[in-house]
Amino acid sequence: MVKRAVTHTMEELYTLKPNRVVEAQQLNRLLRLLAQAGKSHFKKFLYEPLYRAGWERKPAEARKVLDHLRGELKNPAYRAALAPNCKRMIGAAMAENFSVLGDCCIFFLDVIQNIPQISETAESIEFLGIVKAPLGEWQQVHNERSAYMFDRELNNMQDAQIAEAFEPVKLGVTEERARITAEIQRLYQQILVASRSDNFKRAAQLLSRYMIEYSDAENYAEKDVQKVIDALRARDRTFEDALNALLATELYYRITQGIMKGDLKIAVRMIRKYAHIFEGNPEIRYYYEIDRLERMLYNVITKKDLWKTLKRTS
Repeated sequence: MVKRAVTHTMEELYTLKPNRVVEAQQLNRLLRLLAQAGKSHFKKFLYEPLYRAGWERKPAEARKVLDHLRGELKNPAYRAALAPNCKRMIGAAMAENFSVLGDCCIFFLDVIQNIPQISETAESIEFLGIVKAPLGEWQQVHNERSAYMFDRELNNMQDAQIAEAFEPVKLGVTEERARITAEIQRLYQQILVASRSDNFKRAAQLLSRYMIEYSDAENYAEKDVQKVIDALRARDRTFEDALNALLATELYYRITQGIMKGDLKIAVRMIRKYAHIFEGNPEIRYYYEIDRLERMLYNVITKKDLWKTLKRTS
């Protein structure tokens, strides 16, 4: 008797557990921001939760282990041992230093996000469960600080600097623009006939990069982008929600990083991109945090009487 082949839905092939993969991406970005916030925050919101969960082990040259695991990522035979080894590596890093601990944790989140079957392991579920609440707590505290810093620095910006942040986005080198546009078109053709999950993952990465970089440019290929999204949504009902979460998380990260580094030009541009892409949809992740910053921006523009100047700039 011939055994019937096991089949999977497109949703199963693409993400298995979409919420967990999206969650890993969100925590990845929060952890990168936390790493820039100082040792005391890093200890309180990452090291101590892992310590209380009993993850710390004896030092074991975690940096070398990390390099080894990176080299084994493309080896399918190594997948089963990857998550347990990540847990052991993080435990060793805890006993060494915060720098390697951060790198090891970010690596594990990258793996969870990019290799769906890893997100199903006990170690991955445990890790996400440990860091989710403390990183969320830090995010709430940091949102208030970011808003305060943004408002303060925005009021100190020169009028010309604000106007510069509102200038239309110009695409880069013609060859690069043509390459990205051609890649989207090729991908669209592949999606129509593809049944492998790699195309969906590639589409999400390509679309998010293209939309963030070029969505407010004059020659943004909006119709082609929508065709790709519609085709993917028809084959995987979770795709658009996952794409929106990816976009919102990346924009929030760039906005917050811009504020932390004092680069308000980048922060303002990313706030405007978020508003342009999501058109005031309150159901999108980080809507209220970014809407608050956007209102601060417009209040300063009104106070400085810059609306006429900005209209000429745009």
